Amino acid sequence: MPAVLDHLLWASADLDAAVHALEECTGVRAAYGGSHPELGTHNALARLGPREFLEVLAPDPMLKAGPVARQLAALPAPVVLMWAAGCGSATATAARAEAAGYRAIVVPGHRPRPDGSIVRWTNVFVSGHGAGTLVPFFIEWHEGGHPADDAPGGLTLASFVIETPRPESLCAVLDLLDIEVAVQEGEQERMVATLDSPRGRIELTGPEPNA
Repeated sequence: MPAVLDHLLWASADLDAAVHALEECTGVRAAYGGSHPELGTHNALARLGPREFLEVLAPDPMLKAGPVARQLAALPAPVVLMWAAGCGSATATAARAEAAGYRAIVVPGHRPRPDGSIVRWTNVFVSGHGAGTLVPFFIEWHEGGHPADDAPGGLTLASFVIETPRPESLCAVLDLLDIEVAVQEGEQERMVATLDSPRGRIELTGPEPNA
């Protein structure tokens, strides 16, 4: 099965401000998810579909700031910073990437839920393709279910499109990694997520140039 969108990372310098901004324009309030001690970040989640969700990500002021947290702290406004594609096996995905000539790093992750249970996953970060965050990182979920199972509903992902001045080059990379996503030609590299909400249709975009 091709890898498809699992979640979008809508990144901000301040979690409360981003959650409030999302609620103001959609009527849906993302629920606090938990913290990532190894990154210095925390998140809030909103469901986009049966196996899709929006992750609002920001630095956690209660944790030591790592490189990711410092990057988010410098954002002037929330942006779609990157996206994740679900995979059945992180090991197999890493092997496929390496067979295609790329470098793959496998990183286990976890975070505590507010109820004390632990969510566990394994990420695969692929580099050497030159397409930055237009190419997703991969995620294999383990015990504890999928975050979309209990994230607040109300939002629906109407479409997710990647725009780039070089669609043929990006599609070649995506094909090698067996990723299924819409790609179209655009003036700049960016991701465009169109969401339907109780207050109408909105677009979330990013990353902004030099973000």
